[in-house]
Amino acid sequence: WNLIADQKTAESIWIVLTEAGRRGKISERIGDGDVAIRLADAYENIRMRLTSEMRTIRWKYDEIVDFDVKISKNTRSSLNGDPTSQRIVVNLKVIPAGETEVKTLVVDFDEAQLEDFIWRLQEAKAMKERIQKAVTVTTGSKKKATTR
Repeated sequence: WNLIADQKTAESIWIVLTEAGRRGKISERIGDGDVAIRLADAYENIRMRLTSEMRTIRWKYDEIVDFDVKISKNTRSSLNGDPTSQRIVVNLKVIPAGETEVKTLVVDFDEAQLEDFIWRLQEAKAMKERIQKAVTVTTGSKKKATTR
């Protein structure tokens, strides 16, 4: 960071350049002063590589619009001594990024798989919260950072 300027200035420059790479042009809103001219020149020097890299990033995400959960209890023959088991079927109604039609994703869990899945979701949530705290502390922001 020290080579460019302070961290906030460097992040601001990076945001302007990545937005330009994402849109294919630098914003006219940056003005026409010395800094704007330097940013435009920097963008022109890296435009081809930057726009190529930005095309590989997924900017929109699939959207879960609804879901259904079905729980079934399967009883096996008592002659064999097999235990009763439960199945949990989750139907996720999803609109894939860039599409308009709803698709259904079916996930079928046994009890152990569901417990493992829930545990992993809780771990992911805890990790997101740790990252959120670190970002808030690093940027000095008192507002909560938003993540997806």
